[in-house]
Order: sequence, then structure tokens, then C-alpha cells
Amino acid sequence: MPRSRDRVPAAVAALQLGIAIAALSCTPILFRISELGPSATSFYRTLLGVPVFMAWLAVERRRAAGTGLRLSASWRRESLELILASLFFAANILAYAWALHFTSVANASVLSNLAPIFVSLLGFLLFGERPRGGFIAAMLAAIAGVALLSYGKGGAGGGSLLGDALAAGSAVLFGGYLIIIARLRQRLAAPAIMIWIGTLSAIGLFACALAAGDALLATTLRGWTVLLGLAVVSYALGQGLLAAALAHLGAAFSSIGLLSLPAISALLGWVLLGEPLGVMQAIGGVIVLGGIFLARRASR
Repeated sequence: MPRSRDRVPAAVAALQLGIAIAALSCTPILFRISELGPSATSFYRTLLGVPVFMAWLAVERRRAAGTGLRLSASWRRESLELILASLFFAANILAYAWALHFTSVANASVLSNLAPIFVSLLGFLLFGERPRGGFIAAMLAAIAGVALLSYGKGGAGGGSLLGDALAAGSAVLFGGYLIIIARLRQRLAAPAIMIWIGTLSAIGLFACALAAGDALLATTLRGWTVLLGLAVVSYALGQGLLAAALAHLGAAFSSIGLLSLPAISALLGWVLLGEPLGVMQAIGGVIVLGGIFLARRASR
């Protein structure tokens, strides 16, 4: 587990991750009811969240004494990491959005949630971090639970090679993003990082929205409310608290914790959209939560 100079109790970090997961679970529902296309919606999701991080940074400045963390990035020292993290984040969003156009929801859900495998693999290849056997077993169990959950909802098959490749690619990209953010959090405060990530990602996503021909303005108050909800809840609260928790829980465990997203999203879909849960989905959700619990015990 990484050591940070702005130490918080483990319970607080776990609470941050839990709130982040709950906020991120709203993402697919808000994306579904957005008036704009995937690229334009993703653009507003990041752009409108930047002012929230600026306000958070102003609060951090008041209590910065003694934390040892810097509240502004050095372009010379962190520029490459921030640019890479922004590219990984924006590309991950777009890869998953387009994967849904070419493959089944089940395939996309399973393959895009393989990030824990790539986090562990990249951590080993780049930094020599060897996960414990119990951690690997818990990770595989949680991924199996996601497979049950997703296939129980969408059915197996129905995909294409391109769509499946895009979904798997989104998992690789998100794994790389988590590793970079976890490293940056040892030197920079969470809002300082997310201001850069949000700004740089928004530039790339705006270009993608133009290239895709997406409409760039919502036409109703409901449409703007959905975009604001994505920015504040899904991006600022979800990604912001995830970045904060990464410094204390590590990229490997946090990525496994995020496997609960499909379970929570399925539950919200049942409550808010009237999409019932089947027996296989319920079993898959229980396995996911059990795998996360065991992974937490193994990572201590």
C-alpha cells in the first residue's frame, strides 16, 4: 500500500472509495438519458467538473500546512505523467462508449472491468510489485462475479472482434490511468491533479465531439441538468474521491473495489429504470462483493 504524506485513517480512505463507487455507478444511467452524443456528453462531464475541483483546491489551501503535498503541479516535473493520465482517461471513456456500438452490453461490461488484471500486471512489469496469492484469487473471483452479473443481464455472445477489442482496450487504459494517479498522489493533492486531468481531457474530448459530429448544446433544461449531474456527481465526486483514496488504498485494491460498479448500476437500473434483476445477476453481485472483501483482507 502506498504511503502518503497526507495520511488519513484506513476507514476514511475506504469511505472515500465507497462514495466514489456510488457516485460513479450513476454514470451509465445519466449517459443513457443524455440528449447529446457520447463524445459531447463526455466533454461536458469533464469540463463542468473543473470548477468543482477549483473550489476543492481553495479549501485544501487553507489546511495545507504540514501535509507535505504540493497544491500545484510543476510542468517540468509532472507534465508527462499528467498528459499521459489525461490521454488514458479520455481514451478509456471513448473506447467504452464506442465498444457499446459494436459488441453486446454483456461483453463490454465484462471486458472493460478487467482493469484489476492490467493494474497488477503493469505494477509488476514497471515497479516489481508482486501481489499476494490471496489477492490474486480474490481478484479473479470478483471478475468471475462481474461475468455472471453481466451475462445474466445481457446474455453471452452477440459481440464483434472490434467491439470486444475496444472494451478490453478501455480496461488497459483505465488500469494505466489508475497507476499514474496513484503515483502522482504521493506528491500532489487530489484536486490539483484532477484540475489538470479535467482540463486536458476536455480538450481532447471536445476535438472528438467535433470529429464525431455530435451536437454540442443541449436543447432543454433537463438536458443541461443531466450534464451537470454527470460533472458534479460522476466526475467531480466520483473521480475526485477515487483519486483521494488511491493514495491510501493503492491502485490494485481500488481497481478491484470498482468491480462493484456493475452490481450497483444493475441495482439502480432496477430501482430507477424498471430493469429487473435475475437470479444469476444476484449471485454475481454477491460474488463480486465477497471478492472485494477478501481482496481488502489480503491487501492489508
